[in-house]
Amino acid sequence: MKIIVIGYGRVGSQFVKKIDTQAHEVVVVDRERGVLEQPDFPKGAKFLIGNAIDEDLLREAGADSADIILALTRDENSNLMIAQIARVLFNVSKVIAVVYDPQREAYFHEAGIETLAIAVAGADLLAARLAGTSGAPGLTLDAWRPSGPAAARVPLRPLETLDGSLYVIIVGGGLVGYYLARALLQTGHEVTIIERSPDTYEIVSHQVDCPVLFGDGSATAVLERAGASRANLMCAVTNHDQDNLIACQVAKYRFGIPKTIARVKNPKNETVMRRLGVDTTVSSTAIIAGVIQNELPTIPVRTLASLASCGVGIMEYHLTAVSPAVGKLARRVELPQNCPLISIVRGGEVVTSLDSTVLERGDTVLALVPQGEETLVRKILLG
Repeated sequence: MKIIVIGYGRVGSQFVKKIDTQAHEVVVVDRERGVLEQPDFPKGAKFLIGNAIDEDLLREAGADSADIILALTRDENSNLMIAQIARVLFNVSKVIAVVYDPQREAYFHEAGIETLAIAVAGADLLAARLAGTSGAPGLTLDAWRPSGPAAARVPLRPLETLDGSLYVIIVGGGLVGYYLARALLQTGHEVTIIERSPDTYEIVSHQVDCPVLFGDGSATAVLERAGASRANLMCAVTNHDQDNLIACQVAKYRFGIPKTIARVKNPKNETVMRRLGVDTTVSSTAIIAGVIQNELPTIPVRTLASLASCGVGIMEYHLTAVSPAVGKLARRVELPQNCPLISIVRGGEVVTSLDSTVLERGDTVLALVPQGEETLVRKILLG
């Protein structure tokens, strides 16, 4: 089997040492390079450094051909985001994630993710499961699942209110959350801020005229205290994409909050998070990059539109004398099958008869490009 282990901490390291790394293809992903310096690191395992919530890193680890992915980091929200990316983007059939909040397990089970409340026997249990045995009399992974039927999703409430005012929960009390709360309060909306950093909590709780709760904004109990069951809007604006994603998911599926907005630090996570249920994503990096592209006429590639619902964009490519596509019939350019050319702009006129048009220097080519294909299409058209 091909096994990807995310997190080489206490559980991950013991699990890898208990399985045969010669019989199985094992890839370990961890954020700390020091893991390789451990004298007992299994020689048969491959090691990658980085944050596995990045789909490109998971692809490099071989997620598209993995039999099982184990998300075993110390951060529960990272584990849940990694597990969902593995299921939704890479169709991994067996995904297990370490969690600590049992009230959130039912929803993720419905999404096809097994959860494991790790105890001392966690590594033994995982190794025994892969070996096809229980590891201990009567003990299997199912023993770690919550008893009773999975909780049904709470129906979403209408966003509109009679007087136009909204109750907004803001997760993250840093500068973004602070100024967002002030702006919403000035326009007559009700606001509650949730902040998990003690220092930030102390500061913001004395500076805004609204309730400020101390705690994890993705935790069910904290959201209950914040009155999430009557909220109209959730804005998750922490510095961590995984925390923002899980907060929005719990808000929507556990409490029925009709509209969720998440701040995204890594622009590559925008499409992923929308596919996983976040209604709106905001990436300052992507916004600034878009402004640069639109303001500088010499930029050879521009994004004209982003179709978030289907994960594609309308891209504009400016051909130069060294572009490999110059001199070829437009229909002969070997782009990926799912990346059709839309039109060519030449001398201020739009050319749509692509079958008989030879690409020339100075042409602007418009193409429909799915996320993940941008680099390849750029290479084919521009070199």
